[in-house]
Amino acid sequence: MLHNCSYHTNKKEVESMLLYDDIKVEFKSQGFLATHMGLSPNEDKLVLFMESTQNTAEVRCPLCSSPVHMHGNVQITIKDIPLFIKIKQYLSCFCHRYICSKCGHTFTEDIPFIYPGTRITNRAANWIRGFLNNKLSIRAIQNLTGIHWDTIRKVQKDLMEVALLEREQEKQASGYKPRYLAVDEFAIHKGHSYATCVMDLETGDVLWVGKGRSINDFTKFFEDISPDTLSDVIAVAMDMNASYNILVEKRLPQAQIVYDRYHMQAQFGKEVLGVVRLEEAKKHKTAANDILADFNEETDKDKRAELKSKARDEKKKYSKLKKSRWTLLKNRKKLSDTECLDNILIEHKSLAVCYAMKEEMCRLFELTDFNEALTGWRNWFEAAKQSDIPALKHFAEQKEKRILGLAAHAVFPISTGKLEGFNNKIKVAKRIGYGYRDDGFFFMLVRYLALPGVRGETHRIP
Repeated sequence: MLHNCSYHTNKKEVESMLLYDDIKVEFKSQGFLATHMGLSPNEDKLVLFMESTQNTAEVRCPLCSSPVHMHGNVQITIKDIPLFIKIKQYLSCFCHRYICSKCGHTFTEDIPFIYPGTRITNRAANWIRGFLNNKLSIRAIQNLTGIHWDTIRKVQKDLMEVALLEREQEKQASGYKPRYLAVDEFAIHKGHSYATCVMDLETGDVLWVGKGRSINDFTKFFEDISPDTLSDVIAVAMDMNASYNILVEKRLPQAQIVYDRYHMQAQFGKEVLGVVRLEEAKKHKTAANDILADFNEETDKDKRAELKSKARDEKKKYSKLKKSRWTLLKNRKKLSDTECLDNILIEHKSLAVCYAMKEEMCRLFELTDFNEALTGWRNWFEAAKQSDIPALKHFAEQKEKRILGLAAHAVFPISTGKLEGFNNKIKVAKRIGYGYRDDGFFFMLVRYLALPGVRGETHRIP
């Protein structure tokens, strides 16, 4: 500890050092008198010694308000902003301890310029806030300031708590009630560990974050948020997670569930177009291998050349299909080479059917009439189930029970896109912090990042 250092144990040595350095200290600050300052032998620490000037007669017991008398002194060292490069600065405060003359309660006088719950000054805390608002991680701030990691984390937590409290008070004063919500999960740790996030699509505020994505986990949202706050919810956008669907129907019967179109299209591209494309590509690879097997048994030179040419063609088709993933998934209007797509669809009937179903799905999501959309989705699922394509039939059987939520997109054209975009900011925060062990602190950070004054400033991510 600093009070054990040799540079302030001997008053004569301090006085001679001050005389040698031609330094004079004489000022008062908030009940403390600066007496002298000292530099460590290694010249890497500068200490300003301050003594309390508090009058004991004016002090009262915080419990019973009775008079107190002196019970000793205590030396408290706190870290301050450095005045010189590569020299840490400390304030060594000699404070009074008191004992109540009536109840016997003992306590130490307060230091007005110390940041609550820490051993740093208020201006050092403001220094840290400046670094936090400029996208620096806690570890980087620790390396720059020399202040302990836990202290920086407390300053950051207090900063977020104040901002979130002010936002809640602002919403309560305006009679805030969300109308359109989005629900989605995001990964918090490796090993399939997830958290659920609920966002107001109109304001962009994250209303709630909780660990897990099961029914029991999502139930906590309705326990933490009062029913009165959610009474005006009109629609909720979500993917096809069963727990979200069941709980929203139960807890928000007045709200319409709207299944996210981009999750639906992404799943179709992966589970149908992707599967069928690989199956068709595999057929070409098998055909090439069969031709090469016949080629080994054939002795006629002309036949050998013909078989060799056919095998090459089959391998080219296999390679072409393997590389055509984005050709099939991308919007046709944005393709630079539509001829390649047309050739693939002409040569592969199953892919042509799936591609046509994908285009029809996109059209259905553009409808604005609920009855028209409902009829269109019924026809779409019926056509898919009657096809001879196993992947397409299975997809239709799995998604048909969500038909009302799919058709509701015509009335409420909302999606989880805004929340998905915010998930990218969450990933950036995790990388900046190199992960978070305290889930409660991390969830507070997620809500803080969604505040209007924070999300609008790209360099204000703690």
